Amino acid sequence: MQWWVYAAITMVMFGITNFLVKLAGYYHMDSIFTSIVLWIAVGIVGVIFLGYYIYQGSFQENLKNTPTIYLLLPIFAGIALAIGMYSIKIALTKGPAGPTVAISASNAFLVAVLAFFTIGEKLSAGKLVGMFIIIAGIIVMTIF
Repeated sequence: MQWWVYAAITMVMFGITNFLVKLAGYYHMDSIFTSIVLWIAVGIVGVIFLGYYIYQGSFQENLKNTPTIYLLLPIFAGIALAIGMYSIKIALTKGPAGPTVAISASNAFLVAVLAFFTIGEKLSAGKLVGMFIIIAGIIVMTIF
């Protein structure tokens, strides 16, 4: 499958996730309780995939071939994701769904800038213009 198909699937899954988190807030579920349940659900999926990869031998092979320091990257990514999911739960409970999710989804700009400075990923003028248009749209959506 092409990369953009996976990106589209991610967009749909994150959209469903954020809608369900908004719905939980609408029904007055406690933010920490909701986040804990969400983290447990993610952990269960992680354990299922871990079992599959151990069964296939892929996990052991990757673990053997990955420098130990690089294992910190997904660990820190998981911590950042957990904090982000907690923050979006609070934001969705206290604010409107559209602008909240638009602001959180604008992380693409941050990812692109960090990738440019750390690994030299190229940013064309068209990509920069597109990102600034998206940011401008989010600002308009948030203000009005």
